[in-house]
Amino acid sequence: MPIFNRRRSALGAATVLAVSLAVTGCGLGGSTASGPEGNGAPKPQLDCDVPAQNLSADKVDMSKPTGEIRFATQGLKKDFGSFFDPLIKKFEDAHPGTKINWEDTPSADDFDSRMVTDARTCVMADVINVPSSTIMALTQANLLVDFDNKIPGIGDRFIPGIWKDAGLGPNKHHTALPWYWAPSVVTYNKDLMKEAGLDPAKPPATVQELQAQSLNAAENSGGKIQSMWGNTAWSFVDQWLNSGVKVMNDDKTEFTFADDAGAQEWLSNMAKLYAAGAIPKDSVTGKPDPGQAYNEGGLIFGSPNPSFLRNVKKNAPDLYPKTGVSATLRDPKIGANFNGQFISVAVSTKNLPLAAAWADYITSAESELGWVKDPNVVIFPTVTSVLDDPFYTQQDVNDPLGLARSVAAESAKSGVANIENFIISGKIQKVILQGIQLGTTGQKTPQDALKDAQTEVNKLFKASQS
Repeated sequence: MPIFNRRRSALGAATVLAVSLAVTGCGLGGSTASGPEGNGAPKPQLDCDVPAQNLSADKVDMSKPTGEIRFATQGLKKDFGSFFDPLIKKFEDAHPGTKINWEDTPSADDFDSRMVTDARTCVMADVINVPSSTIMALTQANLLVDFDNKIPGIGDRFIPGIWKDAGLGPNKHHTALPWYWAPSVVTYNKDLMKEAGLDPAKPPATVQELQAQSLNAAENSGGKIQSMWGNTAWSFVDQWLNSGVKVMNDDKTEFTFADDAGAQEWLSNMAKLYAAGAIPKDSVTGKPDPGQAYNEGGLIFGSPNPSFLRNVKKNAPDLYPKTGVSATLRDPKIGANFNGQFISVAVSTKNLPLAAAWADYITSAESELGWVKDPNVVIFPTVTSVLDDPFYTQQDVNDPLGLARSVAAESAKSGVANIENFIISGKIQKVILQGIQLGTTGQKTPQDALKDAQTEVNKLFKASQS
């Protein structure tokens, strides 16, 4: 699964596009639209002709789609062919004369750059499944269809906070439909908490509480009990945003995290935890996955991914019933950070009615509910009504996985699509992470580590806009 426990890939050439925000008078929405009718989409620079209807502000007629389109996903067919193949057939049967050709490629570090190249050369699939960073790259290059023009009102089905902030196109229009995600949870070893002098009935609810409990565990055990994983590649963006750290300025033209007291406190605490033995020393620059260490009984807190519990159940069955679960770490005034997958339509498609109809169908409540119930996956919908389905509200909360589904679904209702998720990728993410590692291990003071990282990423960001 492309979103699970994978923060962001190296973007190569696409990094420049992904962070090249058109931060003009109209903000993150990009430049004012100037399509064929004067209020449609900007004309993209492509190696092929774009049908006029794809750029106009006119609604697309999806009532009688015909013909064929290509549908491209990343890393789904191997595990979920048994779900999507029947879903595609059901759609085709309901619309005689249509054919959805499903293409799937493994996850790859150059995925974003390949997508941009494919889009510019008009070989990208008609409907695509892409992560946040790719959406930014393709949108800023005007390579995706405007859903607000083509399917007005489609956003009403989605979690309000996610839809509201995911408008990256001209005039803050939407070029992508939020599809699925995995809200973070807290997983923890209840027996190890007791041994460390902590109360397993009171797991941390905020990032600050997580760090405080981890420090207490180390101090109570004389540094023998470790709590947290050191590589924060999968967690630092979530933890900062869910704690209210001002990662960027208001108009998203500059990174400001080094000036934020919350970020300074967070990294100072990481350094204290490292010095106290609460963090495995070799984990700071090691792999980002704490799963093995947790399954071996070496950590109090495991992966924040709800799907991780399937791994515990399979590979550490004795530990599974001793694993506690609680909701994502966040300030209660702040919505849960959405970092998920999207569905978009290529602006170069030659069959917009069918492409739009398929994008609409695959992100519908019916389709999302069917997939979240698949026993092979632990994902969460972006359609609000699905979160109130008995599948989530009537889970067995005495089972760790059932509890994870319940608490994550409740958190998902507050989901918000922070712009930072679309920007912190590739080189920018790497530079910030290196600064965190230097500050955690004491090679730099936390303040200097954050300041130096901020200076470097702002240079990268400014260069990408010039």
